[in-house]
Amino acid sequence: MINLDNVIIIGTKSSEIVENVKNIITTPQGTVPFDRNFGIDPSILDEPINLVPGKLLVELVKKVQLYEPRVKVKEITFTLDANNNLIPKVRVE
Repeated sequence: MINLDNVIIIGTKSSEIVENVKNIITTPQGTVPFDRNFGIDPSILDEPINLVPGKLLVELVKKVQLYEPRVKVKEITFTLDANNNLIPKVRVE
């Protein structure tokens, strides 16, 4: 399972940028009125677990570049928590 609620954002001193990136990553696409493209495509989470990291990586980079142009995504890694949930760790600059 993927846990986007506990995403880790590192690499910038601006709390506003960190909060914006976290909002982009934790919002399901289609849930923001007047901007249905905002957020992450939730259908990715229904893919086979071995395909999810690659597809999610592309989606995260694309959406952060689109909605938060003040930062660049430098690295995305995935870790497992105690319940075997996949947690993205996003490094921005």
